[in-house]
Amino acid sequence: MQIPPYLVNEHYGDRYFDVVNAIEEARHIFFQGSALADILSDPRRGPKEFRIGETGFGAGRVLIALLDYLDRSGVRDLAVTYNSVELHPVSAERMGSILGGFKQGFGPLIDVLVSAYGRLDIATPGWRRIQLTRPFGALNLNLWVGEALEMVRALTAPCDAWFLDGHGPKTNPDIWREELLLAIGDKTVAGGTCATYTVAAVVRHGLSAAGFSVSQRPGFGGKKAVLGGIKR
Repeated sequence: MQIPPYLVNEHYGDRYFDVVNAIEEARHIFFQGSALADILSDPRRGPKEFRIGETGFGAGRVLIALLDYLDRSGVRDLAVTYNSVELHPVSAERMGSILGGFKQGFGPLIDVLVSAYGRLDIATPGWRRIQLTRPFGALNLNLWVGEALEMVRALTAPCDAWFLDGHGPKTNPDIWREELLLAIGDKTVAGGTCATYTVAAVVRHGLSAAGFSVSQRPGFGGKKAVLGGIKR
């Protein structure tokens, strides 16, 4: 299958996501991999607050999948803080093009995100914030324009789950370097989770060194395995 140019991140020579099942892929890798349904339905959690960290915002594909997932979950009065980072932010127009393949099933969500994103200043580094009101509650997107380690160090509270969604170690080794993974471990609550599509040894070893118990899980589509972890 020929990949449209707008789906390829020119900085890394790699596509942003699977062009056929990207939303389902996100659900399988990140939400099932983080045991999100079990965590949110646990009556011992107390206040319904949930903090997520993401490395690699891209065009917001995982966020769109998460909003749809939570809208359909039956959960109410949930407050989600979604901390993400993008070193090379795309324009709102390109975001719309990249997400355009999912318009039929997720058009209203895409329109809301692209509209809000289009009002952000993505030309200068630092935090950019979007607040969305949804059927499940509220989601606050904190998007750091800049380098991932800077974002992680700037967090004032640890995350309950991490979605590690940068390009693979071969094309984007910086986002999998030991220093960054150690910082992610430091900004994860005990019992918190991480999930990623890559099972590369450098990632497994880095997450283990960062305090996660990691294991391979069944993959999605043509991928045999993906990775999940729990903070020790």
